[in-house]
Amino acid sequence: MLKLTLHVLIIFYILVTWSAQAQQRFPTLIRSSLENEILILSIDKPVYFPGDTVIFNVLRNDSTATSRAIPILIMEESVLTSIGKNIYSATIPQTCAPGHYRVRLRVKDSQGRRYVYETDCTINVEEHQEIEQISKFVQLAPDSGGDNQLSAVTLDPHQIRNLRVVFQRDSIGVGMGPQFITIRTTVLLRDGITTQTFERRVLTFRSDNDPDRDYAMLLQYRQAYGPYAAIRPEEFTQVQINVDSLPAWAIIKINVEPDYTIKIGGYDRANSFTRYFHVRGPKIEIGLSLGIPKVLFDSQAKDTIQYGNYSAMIRFYYVDETSGRRFPVNFGIGTYGVNSPIDVNAGRGGFALSLFFNLAEMTRMAGIDLSKTISAGLELAPFFPLERKWRFLIAAQVGIAL
Repeated sequence: MLKLTLHVLIIFYILVTWSAQAQQRFPTLIRSSLENEILILSIDKPVYFPGDTVIFNVLRNDSTATSRAIPILIMEESVLTSIGKNIYSATIPQTCAPGHYRVRLRVKDSQGRRYVYETDCTINVEEHQEIEQISKFVQLAPDSGGDNQLSAVTLDPHQIRNLRVVFQRDSIGVGMGPQFITIRTTVLLRDGITTQTFERRVLTFRSDNDPDRDYAMLLQYRQAYGPYAAIRPEEFTQVQINVDSLPAWAIIKINVEPDYTIKIGGYDRANSFTRYFHVRGPKIEIGLSLGIPKVLFDSQAKDTIQYGNYSAMIRFYYVDETSGRRFPVNFGIGTYGVNSPIDVNAGRGGFALSLFFNLAEMTRMAGIDLSKTISAGLELAPFFPLERKWRFLIAAQVGIAL
């Protein structure tokens, strides 16, 4: 029984101590010249959110004082209510922007004179920083693009520069607070090499359809969140995609995700919005290919030629204007069956026309991610050796396309 009583007393002491500390977190001392007393103004929490209730407690060291002290919260749409002797409450409006709001004391003495005193007490208001699902309120305009590289939409360079990330602000949930957004634009060459990356940090929030309020919130956010001080009012609704150079048939990747340098919480890779585009280029491309052919059929087999191991061709590629991919069949002209691309000798190498069926390009069209420079397939080639009869060759070839 004695042990139980001791435990109850310990718990009671802890609760009383915690309650006293909670009420004295931010005391502010005020000296009244009228009655020479000290007023202690305290609030119940260090941080508040819209919709929270603030409890003010005015402690007086002179129980016989006749003056009356009432807190004044400098916050629009807030109403102070007396809930007890020297205890007051006020509710933070749901539309309150984040920031620090000062508290003053209004004192009325026994003769009816009123005085207002500045205090060191402030109400720190933060917004509910819930992360909304990006796909719920983010769109691309005027074209939505493709979900992956295989379905990338091909646009002209000027159309790429006109792309905008649009925020459907009415689709942001009520009470979610500001949405801090990172927009990352990446330009990749067709071989997968990244040439440019542009990053913008912007924020948006649920709209009240009131331009004046939007501007007031902008000023509040600029002050509260330093990294976003450069945003413009129109960027609450849409942000222009900025790119520098646009190589022909490059891949444009636009990724929108929460800015986790501001948000506190785990990284949710699924909460992102990514779209792909191709930059439209010429339908016919010219390139250089180096290959290692293996002759499978020679129409002049009786006229023996010692073929070298290399070929070098200038090739002409047809590019599909919808997908931006090269057609798997291309035409070339150059040296063939030589020991080096420029080593053409009588009885060894020569010149050829080439019709090449690139099986590696077929695998890429099927979604198998091979290096864009690798070529492998079958070749049909009218071959013109020096000092020998021309002949028709069928060969297997692997190589690289530059």
